[in-house]
Amino acid sequence: MDEAFAHVQGKGGKYDKKGMVPPDGGWGYVIGIGVGLTFMLGFGSSNAFGILFNNFFLEQDGAGGLPLVIGVYNGALSITGFLSGIALKKYSFRQVGLVGAGLFILGDVLTIFVQRTYQLVFTFGVIRGAGFGVMIPVSFTAFNCYFTKKRTTMMSANQTLSSMASITFPMLVTFLLSEYGFRWTLALIMAIDLHLLFAMLIMHPVEWHLIECTEKGKEIGNVNDVDSVEEETKDRHESIQKSIIKVIYDNVELDLLKDPRFVSTLIGIGFAFVSDVTYLAMEPMLLFSYGFSQMEVATCVMVGAIADLLARFLLALFTYFYVVDSRKLFFSGTCISVFLRVALVSSSNVWYIFILTAISGLVRCTVQVLFPLVLIAAAPDRFPAALALHILFSGILILLADPIIGVIYEATGSYVYCFLGMSTCCLVCVVLWTTEYFIYRKTK
Repeated sequence: MDEAFAHVQGKGGKYDKKGMVPPDGGWGYVIGIGVGLTFMLGFGSSNAFGILFNNFFLEQDGAGGLPLVIGVYNGALSITGFLSGIALKKYSFRQVGLVGAGLFILGDVLTIFVQRTYQLVFTFGVIRGAGFGVMIPVSFTAFNCYFTKKRTTMMSANQTLSSMASITFPMLVTFLLSEYGFRWTLALIMAIDLHLLFAMLIMHPVEWHLIECTEKGKEIGNVNDVDSVEEETKDRHESIQKSIIKVIYDNVELDLLKDPRFVSTLIGIGFAFVSDVTYLAMEPMLLFSYGFSQMEVATCVMVGAIADLLARFLLALFTYFYVVDSRKLFFSGTCISVFLRVALVSSSNVWYIFILTAISGLVRCTVQVLFPLVLIAAAPDRFPAALALHILFSGILILLADPIIGVIYEATGSYVYCFLGMSTCCLVCVVLWTTEYFIYRKTK
């Protein structure tokens, strides 16, 4: 029980020692590896979903079920993310994380034997999505507890690892499919995902690895008395979780929805996310319908991932020297995405598709990287609550919108209208924010 409550004990507990601080390294580097593994394996195989299950959906008479699976996956991820945050108030990182890893791997095992789309919705969408949703708060909270000064650097390294997985997994899946076939490829991916057990096992309570503070006169908390390390680590640990608990017990801080500008931001980001997530899943299916080979599709996906990684690096470099308006940059990227989704279905030329995918990868960075900054601008003093509302709204929206896109495909038998639907999602954000701009400009 010491481990379970190590990170929530108050003063007088087992680790109540003055002058002790998180390592900002040491075992924290091991935690960094665990977090990197979690996001590499969680996002990597999901990024290759369209390549992996293309033939499976063709056997089911079309790809209409793909948006449904993706929608359920993201919905389950959002819901269990909140439940995981609540569980971390009572249980340790490892206890909660191992439950998530167990669910994720169970989803992998059951997916090996699926024969129908509805089975894939349950095994991959519900179980696997729930497992990843549980592990995300564990990873972020543990990481936040172990690092202070080096937090930005280490998080950048983890983002790079995640991006590298997005680059390599499509090629890996293509190779495995050609060498071992569909079922054995699923089995090998399951074997790779077993590393998540290791990633969660190393999530030790930070109190096990505290070090003595050597900085003279260092104070813990903008107070006069030096509190115990337990108080510092407890506060840091709970700072992330308080937003999640508040979401449940304070009705998700719905008073934020009284601000029309915040509502506009929430809806705009949500619809942009629907377009982005669905695009990543359905682009490979579109390319297969064009007659592209598996290697061509995998290469195209890899090009998009490399462009995304390059854009993240350039954005980080640019913002280091210059201040940018995150909302305007997000808006610009969404405007461009409106046309990119339509352009992708206007020609099946290989080089044309490669170029558009590369541009889409560059633009995607503005959505994935900048949305927290856009939320901060919309609710500067209440970011945790704003983020909670975003996760809930986006998860529910994807859960509702993706099946509709699947119905569109079933009704038309064409991917053209599906991508027009994704373009429309981006257009919702553009129209809403443009309208807001003119209304508030008049008011001013």
